[in-house]
Amino acid sequence: MNFKKQAKNKNNTVKTQLLCILLFLLSLAGFHLLTVIDNKYSKDYYEIRNGVLLADAQALNHDKLLYLTEGWEIYPDRLLSPQDFLSSSVSESGLATRIGEYMNFAGFHQGHSPFGTATYRLRFTSSRQLDGLVLYLPEIFSACRVYINGKEAVSQGSLQPYSPMVRDLILSVPDGTAADIIIQTANYSHYYSGIIYPPVLGSAQAIHLQTSVRMVFYSLLCFFSLSIALLSAAVWLGSRKQPGRRVYFWLGILALTFSLHSFYPFFHTISLPFPRILYALEDGSSMLIILCALKIVFALSDSVKKEIAAPIELIALSMLLISVFLPLFLLSLFPYFIPYYGQIISWYKLAISLLLLLLSLKGTSGKHTGWLAAGTAMYSAGLLSSVLTLNRWEPAYTGWPDEYGTFFLILFFSGFMLKLHFMMAAQNLQLTEHLQDMVEERTKEVTLLLSERQKILSEFLHDLKSPIACISAYLQLVKENDIHVDEKTQEKIDMIEKNYEELSVQIRSIQDFNAGISPVSRREKFDLRQLAETYYLRNRQDVEVFGPLFLLSLPPFPCPIQGNPESIARAIENMVFNSMDFTPPEGKIVLSLSMENGNYLLSVSDTGCGIDEDTLPHIFERSFSTRKEEGGNGLGLFLVKTIAQEHQGNVSAESVPGEGCRITLTLPASE
Repeated sequence: MNFKKQAKNKNNTVKTQLLCILLFLLSLAGFHLLTVIDNKYSKDYYEIRNGVLLADAQALNHDKLLYLTEGWEIYPDRLLSPQDFLSSSVSESGLATRIGEYMNFAGFHQGHSPFGTATYRLRFTSSRQLDGLVLYLPEIFSACRVYINGKEAVSQGSLQPYSPMVRDLILSVPDGTAADIIIQTANYSHYYSGIIYPPVLGSAQAIHLQTSVRMVFYSLLCFFSLSIALLSAAVWLGSRKQPGRRVYFWLGILALTFSLHSFYPFFHTISLPFPRILYALEDGSSMLIILCALKIVFALSDSVKKEIAAPIELIALSMLLISVFLPLFLLSLFPYFIPYYGQIISWYKLAISLLLLLLSLKGTSGKHTGWLAAGTAMYSAGLLSSVLTLNRWEPAYTGWPDEYGTFFLILFFSGFMLKLHFMMAAQNLQLTEHLQDMVEERTKEVTLLLSERQKILSEFLHDLKSPIACISAYLQLVKENDIHVDEKTQEKIDMIEKNYEELSVQIRSIQDFNAGISPVSRREKFDLRQLAETYYLRNRQDVEVFGPLFLLSLPPFPCPIQGNPESIARAIENMVFNSMDFTPPEGKIVLSLSMENGNYLLSVSDTGCGIDEDTLPHIFERSFSTRKEEGGNGLGLFLVKTIAQEHQGNVSAESVPGEGCRITLTLPASE
């Protein structure tokens, strides 16, 4: 059996590994396909002659978009105006560049500082009239001024003095067959500089369609992730005692972080004067997503040891802190470190992608890890593609490879956790059904046992009636025959008759209990004062036989009450008997009755040893007794409490150790 089980597990592991490899390769193929169909760098409808871009007028007039990646000239460390180009002040032509070729200005400086200024120029012409065109400029780093055909079109931030601002720009292009676009840029705050995202030229309708599709795409990512985050938070808060609770926490943090990360296109539609915070948020969210992914993989994988996971998580946490603090505080102070910072981030993402792929292949020994391995494989493919296609792929309508990978990671992790919940729900349902069967079975057993006990008790009470009936007959015979006895003998006979009556009451109570009849169901109106006095007169001699002096304190007025007199007499008896057990022969016991706030206070006080503070709260509990070694069963005062509750009253106790105890039965007075 163990051999078959091991063979089955090995077979499942191989299948999961093959699935991971297949999904990884399919993801890479899918991302490569996106570089063809949704890549600004692969959508060229023009050619360049003598530094002038020849636009395809027919394509533009049919709502095609022209992605301006080629044909640009760059003038490093110079802010040139249209007048400069018209005059002879610009003697040499600029460097021909492709947008995305220079991520910053470090390549133009001897010390490789990424900061500085630069002017970009693009001239385009067409064989036909171009009317109603719009120029879309996505996120120029980090301040700019734009001229079209010699006129200033827009200014973002301030070039001198430098003041950064983040915003996507949409500008109208004058009608005609040619246009001259000049963009002055400056950056002293971010590791990107100038224009790194290709501008877009097209009709207003086509530009609007592109931006709308892109916003819908990111809205889906944002709100789907936010819903998963809220769901994970609800499950995390509601599963405090479950061992896998931390997985829901990290899944919620992952989804919430990706939701915030997916919101950045919406930030770019408004002017934001604090780009450092925005870029730190973008970089930090990417690193936090990696940390959360590692946390979840390590938590769900059975093959990764803590000794291996701990240093990897520490590195991920360190990269998170670096990606937040460096853009916020350090890069502006140490600009020469910026090129190395970009390389560190790229190599780190590459290493994490390979590590996650390895984990997705190795961590497949647990149950239902196909979901985990599949999501991890697709996320690693997204990270790898984002590094390999850097500066060669910018999506036109959708998102970046690592964003796709993160979305699939959340999707598969959510499916995995949802499947676990369904399994737990099915197990709980099965346990509930099994529990119901057990309860029914135990109920039948208890019912049968109670029936047998009731039958035995009925037979016992029936047998007990015979000797009691004989005692009654003999007592009646003595009375009817008027047998003359001396005074002491008559006292003994009276005592036997009293005990016979009490024994008859006790047997009748047991019969009622055995028949399921509550004593309270037999209510009647009686005088509680008379009941207490009768009990005192009948039991005074018995109490004082044990030594203590038995006293009575009653009010001068009747005390009507609605209830069962036999039950209340039994409660008095148990309170008195309890005092007798703890009162020395030279002490005294007082039975008293008073009225307070519409209630009768029926008390038994003694001058016995008293009860300590730790024991006092427990004396009315069932089976609690301080005299179990002497045969105490702890039912006397519990019975008093039960009788009090049956009469809508209560019982309390107060005691001073060494001085005595007072037990008070509170009963509502009859109206």
